[in-house]
Amino acid sequence: MDKLINKVNRRTTTGVAATLISVSYLLSRVLGLFRDRVLASHFGIGPLADAYTAAFRLPDLLFTLLISGALAVAFIPVFAHLVEKDKGHREAWQLASDVLNLCLIATVVLGVLSAIFASPIVHLITPGFDPARHDLTVKLTRIMLLTPVIFALSSVWGSIAQAFNRFVFFAMAGVFYNVGIIVGIVVFGRTGSIEGVAWGVVVGALAQATVQVLGLAGLGYRYSPKLHLRNPELWRVVALMIPRSIDQGIDQVNYTVQTIVGSSLATGSLTAYYYANNLKNVPLVLFGSAIATAVFPTMAKDAAAGRIDKLIEGFVANMRFVLFLIIPAAAVTVILRGYIVRLLFGFGNAMTATTLGWFSGAIVATSIFFLVTRVFYALEDSKTPLYVSLFAITINIMLSFALGSRYGVAGLAMAQSMVAAAEVLILLLLLSRKLPSIGGAQIWAGFWRISLATAISGSVMYLLVVRSLPLYLNDLGFLSIGPKFALIALAGLVSYLVPCYLLRLREAKLFVARFHEQILKPLNILNQRND
Repeated sequence: MDKLINKVNRRTTTGVAATLISVSYLLSRVLGLFRDRVLASHFGIGPLADAYTAAFRLPDLLFTLLISGALAVAFIPVFAHLVEKDKGHREAWQLASDVLNLCLIATVVLGVLSAIFASPIVHLITPGFDPARHDLTVKLTRIMLLTPVIFALSSVWGSIAQAFNRFVFFAMAGVFYNVGIIVGIVVFGRTGSIEGVAWGVVVGALAQATVQVLGLAGLGYRYSPKLHLRNPELWRVVALMIPRSIDQGIDQVNYTVQTIVGSSLATGSLTAYYYANNLKNVPLVLFGSAIATAVFPTMAKDAAAGRIDKLIEGFVANMRFVLFLIIPAAAVTVILRGYIVRLLFGFGNAMTATTLGWFSGAIVATSIFFLVTRVFYALEDSKTPLYVSLFAITINIMLSFALGSRYGVAGLAMAQSMVAAAEVLILLLLLSRKLPSIGGAQIWAGFWRISLATAISGSVMYLLVVRSLPLYLNDLGFLSIGPKFALIALAGLVSYLVPCYLLRLREAKLFVARFHEQILKPLNILNQRND
C-alpha cells in the first residue's frame, strides 16, 4: 500500500499539475452540484435552506481570516526556500510544525469564542431572519464551527505537498469533502433534519484532511508538537499572511454584506444566491483557481531565484490560457443559464437563473484576479492586493445595498461582477508599473481574438436557444433537457474552436493537445489492452 501511495504521490510538472487540479476540481464541482441538487430535493428553496446557507458565514469567515488561501501564498515561498537551502529539510519541517501548531491554537480559541457568542453574531449577519430561522442558524453554525480547526490541519498538509509539486492528493481532497456533505444529506438528513446536513459538512472536512495526509507520503515529513515562537521564519510567514488574511477576510465581508441584504429579501433569496454562486464557482475554480494554484509554486521559485523574465513569461502564457477558457465559459453561463439551473436542480427557478447570468462578469474578472494576485504574492508583496481590496469592499457594500434593494438577489450578483472587474483592472495597472515589461501587448493580442471567437460562438448558441431548441415550461428532467443542452454546447464548442484556429490562437492547439494527452490517449491505451 505504501508503495502505491508513493507512486501516486509523485512530482508533477506545472502543465500536468494544472490539468490534474482542473480534472479533480471538475469532479469535485460535479459532486458539489449533485450535492446542491440533493439538498434542493430534500429541503427546496425556503427557510431551512436559508438557515443552512447562512450558517456557513461565521465558520467561513473564521477560517478565511486565519488560514484559507493566505496560508498557501505565505507559507509556500518561505517553506520552499528552506527546502532548497537545507537538503535535510530540518528547518523546513520545524517551520511546518510551528505553523500548524499556531493555526490549531488560533482556530480552537476563536472557534470556542464564536460558539459562545454565536447568537448575537448570527443576528448581525441575518437581521432579516425571523426567530425560528435565527435559532436554527445558530444551531447549525455551532456545529459547523468544528470545520475551521479541521481545515487548518488539511491546509498546512496540502501546502507542504504543493511546495514539493505533489498535487494528486491535494487535488482529490475537495472530492471527499463533497462526498461527506452528500452523506450528511442522504443519511443524516433523510428525516428532514437539516442538522444532519451540518454534521455531514464536518464529516466531509475530516475526509478532506485524511486525504491531505496521504499527500505527505514519501516526503520525510516530521511533526513536532512544540511551538517555537522565536522561530524567525514562523513570523515571516505570519507577516506575509496578515495582509492576505485581511484581503481574504474582505471577500467574506462581501459575502456577509450580501447575506445581510439577502436576509431582508423574499424568503428563498439567500438559497437562490447560494445555488447561483455555486454554479458560478464551477468554471471559476475549474479554470481560474486551478491554473493559478498549479503555477504558483513555480512563480514563487522563479521570483526567489531572481528569474523575473521566466516569471513574466509564465504569467503571460497562463493569462492567455485562462482567458481562452474563461471568456467562453462566461458566455455559456449567460446564454444557457435557464438550461443550467433546470438541468442541475431538476426544477426551474427564475431568481436563481437570473442571478447566475449576472455572475458572468465575476467569472471572468475573478479568474484573472487569481492569477494576477499570485504574481504579487510570488514577489512577496501581499500588501498591494490588500489595499485594492479595501477600496473594493467599500464600493461593494454601497452597490450591494443599492442594487439589492432595487433588483433583488440578482442585484447582489451585479454588484459582485462590477466590483470584481474594477478590482482586477486596478491590479493589472499596478502590476504593469511594478513590472513594466509584463507582456501586455501579447495578452491583448490574445484577448481580442478570444473575444471575437466567443462572440461568434455565443451568437450560434443564442440562435439555437431562441429559434431551434428553446426551453419550455414543461421541460423537466435530464432526459428532456440533457440532449438539447448537449447539442447547444457542442455547437458552441465547435463554433468557438474553428475561429480560434483561423485566428491562429496557439491556446486552441494547446487545449486540443492537452485534451488528447490527458483524456483520449489513456482511453486509446485502455482500448488496446482490452483488445
